[in-house]
Parts: sequence; C-alpha cells; structure tokens
Amino acid sequence: MRVTSLSLQQFRSYTALDLVFGDGDLHVLQGANAAGKTNLLEAFSLLSTGRSFLGVEEDHLIAWGHMYYRIRATVRSDARETQTIEIVSQSAPRRQRAGFLNDVRMPIGRLTGMLPAVTFLPQDLELFSGSPARRRDLLNDLLVQVAPEFSAHLQTYQKVLKQRNALLKKIREGTGREQDLTVWDDALAREGAAVTLGHVELLKVLQCTLEEELHALGEAWRQVELLYDRHGRATTFEGIESELKHDLLHFRERDLLIGTTTIGPHRHDWRIDVEGRELATFASRGQQRTAVLALLFLQVSYMEVRRGEKPVILLDDVFSELDHVHQERLMTSLKGHQVLLTTTHGVPGVSSATVWEVGGGKVMEQGVGLGRGA
Repeated sequence: MRVTSLSLQQFRSYTALDLVFGDGDLHVLQGANAAGKTNLLEAFSLLSTGRSFLGVEEDHLIAWGHMYYRIRATVRSDARETQTIEIVSQSAPRRQRAGFLNDVRMPIGRLTGMLPAVTFLPQDLELFSGSPARRRDLLNDLLVQVAPEFSAHLQTYQKVLKQRNALLKKIREGTGREQDLTVWDDALAREGAAVTLGHVELLKVLQCTLEEELHALGEAWRQVELLYDRHGRATTFEGIESELKHDLLHFRERDLLIGTTTIGPHRHDWRIDVEGRELATFASRGQQRTAVLALLFLQVSYMEVRRGEKPVILLDDVFSELDHVHQERLMTSLKGHQVLLTTTHGVPGVSSATVWEVGGGKVMEQGVGLGRGA
C-alpha cells in the first residue's frame, strides 16, 4: 500500500495543506519540536484506525477557531488500484462525523483497514514499563484494520461501557436503579467476550514467531511467551461471556462505590515472559527496545498476511532514540514499505529519502537526501 496524496483542511495546526508523495520508500518529515510533524502522522492514523493515535478528542483535532476538519488521502494498493479515503468531522452546529470511500459516504468503522498502517510512537519504546492503555491500543489498532467484525464489537463495547458507567454514577447519586444494570451487564459481557477473544487469539498468532524474531535481533532468549492478563481462563466465546457476567455481578458493589466499571477488556493487559519471568522486571532498557522492535516487525508481517498488502509505516520521532544497531535493523526490516518518519535532526546514513521541511503550518519538499543534521 502507498499513500500518493494527502489533503488537510482545518486539522490541528494546518488550515489547508496538499501533499503529493512520490514513489520513494522513505519520506522524512523534519522540523523543530511543535512544528506539526506528528499532526501529519496523526491524520494517517485517523484514516487507518478511525481514531487519533494520541487519544485526542475530536473537538481538539479541529484547528483553532474553526468548526470542522477534513482529511483526505489517495492510496494505491500493491495491485495498483487507487482509492480515496476521507474523514470529515464537525463540532457545530451539530456534532457529527462521516467517512467517505471514493466519495461515497459510509460509517467511519467501514473505513478502518482501507489504509493499513503500523505506528511506532516514542512511548512504544517504553511499551513494557509504561501504561497498560498503550498495550491495549496496540492490540486494538491492529485488529480493527484486519477484522471488520472486531471493529464493530469494539465500538459497541465502548458505547455500552459508557452507558453502564453513566448508570453507575446515577445509582451512586440516588437517581438510578440498580436492577437496570442487568441489561448493560449482559450487553457488556457479550461484546466484551468478542473483544477479549480477539485479543487472546492475536497474541497466540504473534507468539508463534516472536522467539524467532528476537533471535534474529540478537536476543538468545528461550521459552518466550505472550501472556494475557485478565480475570478468568476461558478460551471460547461462550466461556469468556459467562466469566464476564459472573465478574460484573461479583464486583458490582465495588463498581457502584467508585462509579465506574472495573471489569472487562478495557482493563485487561498483556506482557512478555521469558523462562517464567516478566520481561519488564529483568530486561535492560536496550533489551526491552529489542523486544519492542520484534513486536513491530511481527505487526507488519501479520497485517501483510491478513490484508494481502504491505502496510504503510508511521514512525513518530523514534529514530533518534535508537542506537545505531537498532536503527540499521529497523531500516533493513522495513525495506519495500512506504515509511513516513518524523525527526528533528534528519536520518544519518540514508541517502535515498525524500525530505520534507515542516513548520509554520506548511510542508515543503526539499528533494532527495539525508536531511538536516545528517
């Protein structure tokens, strides 16, 4: 898959922007901090997964002083077929959001995966020591792009979760009825089982070649496992649904006390164990980054197999955080993919990149070269 053009209107720091990307694999978006580089990758992430990879609310994506944003990209498949993908979101006079595929309107959820992309963020370098939320996002962002049914279940789960939390707060304030929780518990267990099963099955697939990938990156670890942390041990939809129903009832008093739902895949986590020890507890910072790179490469391979397309790679200011060995491994492994990379200092050792200078709400192509600071 290749992005051939990007158009932004009133999105983040860009009032209006039109870019055309050539056939080169590597595009370096360079500029000072807060120049708007990450905003460009964020636009691609919205087209790819339907959400900002920074978790930003819709209203904050609209440029200051405006009431809507528009993101439009033209993409070309590996089979040379061209499509346009577009998202329009407005805050007034009525909040609404719409997607368009080849100018035909459709729900945003149906656009996910039309631009397959894998994202590597600065916080991913601390993936195993950081927040569980990012680890959950990694699984969800991968699955929504390859499994439309998972995307539908995740969206419904999030809506039901919001409704249940609202009812919990009403009950705590004395304006809601506890018996009304049953219908939301049933719905949350049903949709949560589908989301949980998706997570469990994805981790099983990634584990199949994780140890091999780590060995290729220089780590001779054995008995490497990807483990999913949750209440219960069921591995079928029916079993997981039953466990979630039981847990929602069992922990209802706690949920009522604090006014939020504490059970379900929105609270689950996952980790890597090596010979029975959790990676985050013994691995050095460099070893953890090696594991992160291994997972990045596995995501790329998984999406390529499931989608039948090479995903676009979005690297947000992570290159300078890697040592020379990891930089080389990263660029070697991503050959043949379109890579959009942000940086403040250029990319040393790369002579074939198309360099773009970002700043002041503008993006100017500088031609092919190493970029500033190389």
